[in-house]
Amino acid sequence: MRRFGSRSLVFLTALGVLLAVAAGYFKTEAHKAITSPYTYNNDIFPILRDNCGRCHVEGGPAPMSLMAWNDGPNSATPWAESIRQLIVGEQMPPWYVDSRGPAIKGGFAMVPAHSDKLLTWAIGGTPEGDPAKKPVPVAYQPRWSGGPPDLRLPMESEHTMAEGVSDETKEFVISTGLSQQRWVKAVDLMPGSAEIVRNASISLENGLVLAVWVPGDNLISAPAGTAFRMPAGSKLRLQIHYRKQWQNEGKVIKDRSVIGLYFTPRPSADREIQSFAVDGPKESRGATIFAGSLPAGARVVAIRPSLDRVYGSVAVQAITPAGAKVPLLRLRGPRPEWRRRYWLAQPVELPAGSRIEITATPPSAYIELAGAQLMKAYPLQVALDYVPAGR
Repeated sequence: MRRFGSRSLVFLTALGVLLAVAAGYFKTEAHKAITSPYTYNNDIFPILRDNCGRCHVEGGPAPMSLMAWNDGPNSATPWAESIRQLIVGEQMPPWYVDSRGPAIKGGFAMVPAHSDKLLTWAIGGTPEGDPAKKPVPVAYQPRWSGGPPDLRLPMESEHTMAEGVSDETKEFVISTGLSQQRWVKAVDLMPGSAEIVRNASISLENGLVLAVWVPGDNLISAPAGTAFRMPAGSKLRLQIHYRKQWQNEGKVIKDRSVIGLYFTPRPSADREIQSFAVDGPKESRGATIFAGSLPAGARVVAIRPSLDRVYGSVAVQAITPAGAKVPLLRLRGPRPEWRRRYWLAQPVELPAGSRIEITATPPSAYIELAGAQLMKAYPLQVALDYVPAGR
């Protein structure tokens, strides 16, 4: 798997823009007219807590907490303009599934009523409301979203992110210690240092990807009756993308993350989850279209895009030998750093020889202006997770 390139220049540029926004706020705060009927204490805090509170909290993985009204840069008000831009650009919350496509499990898109309140508050003077109703502070709470795992596997030693390093990707091999074959329905990650663990991939050594992890997502298990096979003596490959946020620049931070495995009984008829990947072209301009053909019949249960850049949209569909077009996934404005496995709400049965076609369109001018063209994080690829058809 390709590693991340350096993003220090991009990071510092983006940081400068955000700090300029915050500085501009403090200079003009006294001149803002209060036009918003919504206040932070009464209306905005509950929305931010419920939609952003897994990451944008003190000690969390996001670059700032939004869980206070105006207590310096680590609070919501200095970032009001950034909040407005990210909501208008549909970049936050970071769930890019297009509702016009097939239904996908999980997700946390913000409802329009909440978006409207946030936008009105952000451009309407960011009022606090009644100080007596100041909300109780919220701090980062490490948790296993799927409950306690059946087996916990910590990294064999700590990884140290050195003082002068801002962005890096590291791989670790972890022995499972399993003396017999097991079947796995889900795999999760508990970061040792949430403030630097940006995303992760967990796979069998030289084998199938078991989990794609990003902060804030709920754990989703494989569909009932399906599972990943984990042979006795397996080793896991853990790839973590580390990135320091602005407040941690120049610090030495150590991490020892823990993998959590959730076992299940052996599925009937050996409904083992397998994978089929379609590689994209190395270079492309404008719309990118690429495809591959299924070698055998398959019941598709999930889609795993790996994007080399930001795209305006990504659409995955199957074209059967009879010519029927079957939509599998549709994303709007996806970003490469939010790499996910998208579990289909309803598995899709496809006959052998079906053509898997992917269309990726360039981003809009607004997204490019917002600095979305970050880097080539992964090779352009779309993988399908499936079990053999009819099983």
